[in-house]
Amino acid sequence: MGRKNRSTQNKVYKRNAQKVYVKGDAKSKSLRWDKATDVFARVIALLFYPFYLLITKISGHQKMSKNSKASNKVTGKSSNKAFNRSAKPSATAVIERLKTRVKALDFSALKQFDREKFKAVTSQYASFLNHHKVVVSGVIGVMVVALIGVQALSSFKPVDVTSDEMSEAHMISVADAKASDTALEPLKTLPVIQDISFAAVRAYEIVVNDKVLASFKSESECDDVLDQLVSMYTAVGEGETSEILDWYYSEDVKVLHGFVPLTAFEGYDDVESMLAYIVKGTKEERTHIVQKGENYWVIAAYYGIQPSDLEVANPNVKPEALQIGQEISLVVPKPMISVCTVERAEYIDSIPFEVTYEDTSSLYRDETKVKVKGIEGEREVVANVTKQNGREIGRTVLEETVLSEPTTKVVYKGTKEPPPRMGTGTLVRPASRGSVTSEFGWRWGARHEGIDIGLPVGSDVKAADGGVVTFAGYSSSYGYYVMIDHGGNITTVYGHCSKLLVSKGDKVYQGQVIARSGNTGRSTGPHLHFEVRVNGTPVNPRNYVSF
Repeated sequence: MGRKNRSTQNKVYKRNAQKVYVKGDAKSKSLRWDKATDVFARVIALLFYPFYLLITKISGHQKMSKNSKASNKVTGKSSNKAFNRSAKPSATAVIERLKTRVKALDFSALKQFDREKFKAVTSQYASFLNHHKVVVSGVIGVMVVALIGVQALSSFKPVDVTSDEMSEAHMISVADAKASDTALEPLKTLPVIQDISFAAVRAYEIVVNDKVLASFKSESECDDVLDQLVSMYTAVGEGETSEILDWYYSEDVKVLHGFVPLTAFEGYDDVESMLAYIVKGTKEERTHIVQKGENYWVIAAYYGIQPSDLEVANPNVKPEALQIGQEISLVVPKPMISVCTVERAEYIDSIPFEVTYEDTSSLYRDETKVKVKGIEGEREVVANVTKQNGREIGRTVLEETVLSEPTTKVVYKGTKEPPPRMGTGTLVRPASRGSVTSEFGWRWGARHEGIDIGLPVGSDVKAADGGVVTFAGYSSSYGYYVMIDHGGNITTVYGHCSKLLVSKGDKVYQGQVIARSGNTGRSTGPHLHFEVRVNGTPVNPRNYVSF
């Protein structure tokens, strides 16, 4: 994990290096002399290049005029034979032709060189240069400086510094170096100018795990993005007793000052948009407007995602309180930079109670009833809580003080033999308490095939009549549910349970506790979904049970 590390320059720090490179040896001196002479030769060539160009232009003009006259005297047949490239003559023939061409050359043009004309042209150039000597000298000076500068910049290369290539005269020892530091790695390279060019843009970059994440015009903008990111998870709200002890990045985060080539530069980033990108991990925006009858299960199934993903994407939205027309995000955040915090928290925690059982003949076997309600105890806890992007990932308890002891729960356990495990033909209420919250029939544009009974999670769910369990498991719509065949083509269904107490193939009697109520499946709140089916077709349960 990387700590917060900000620096305006990309620096490497070494501790107690044994030897430091001071100046070059004989080889480096010879190399410098060769480069100096090369620069000097380039400057001389640059100064005399205009005169060389002038001379070659005049002589070339004279030579072209003489050659054109000589070419007119050559006959068509000899010319064709001399330059017939399609033929393949022997080596002797080629040599003879070359001798003929050399003899045919006319050097009389050199003898007829017009010196007066040359003097007139040169004097004209000299007069022009004298009249504009300031401009010409300035241009030449700029060219010389540019040439020397380019040559100097090209000489900046990494130089390996090892003891084998340097004499003792080029080494100095650090005064406070100790014998224990001999294992430390010595400085290997001299500072290098990595990227200085007229085709580069100066930028301050946020680098995450050696990968450039954002480029800004100023260092303050980089600091602003990182400070806002950290404050999102380190700010303590009103009424909170926790104290932030430390924070750090999960990744290696740096702020570096460098140069971006123009070919790779796409403009400076914006603080707000880059902060949103770092938090979400994507610039994609996908939202959904809640319609009538929709909940997280319906929306998740439509888009092919998990309901838990919607909860993560919308941390400030309560799934059970969705409103028609409400906008929710479909993008699950994957932060580019994770901020970890260590905070000191003081809170009241519960102490679980124990459970004991007493036999009673007033209840059927496997039936239970609470005699003494268990009460959880309380303790005051001081702990260090580690969070990543606001989500707890670890907890270390430092102190705890018991405020109240828990009260043991006493439960009656039945010993009486149960009635025959077969249907009586009469259905009773599947729950001893709770009220009907949704009737059988059309609801929210779809048919509701049962009755919903509002119950706290963990309430007893009883078989409406004796029969055989034909299904006990989970589905995406009913959650955990039980289906019982009572005979006479009558079947009952108990949905959205939190826990199942029977299995497929079990025989149950009327009133037997078969499950605990819950809020699983496509459910908007804790309740029991109860169905009555005749020949496999759902009918209104009120026609068979009195609620």
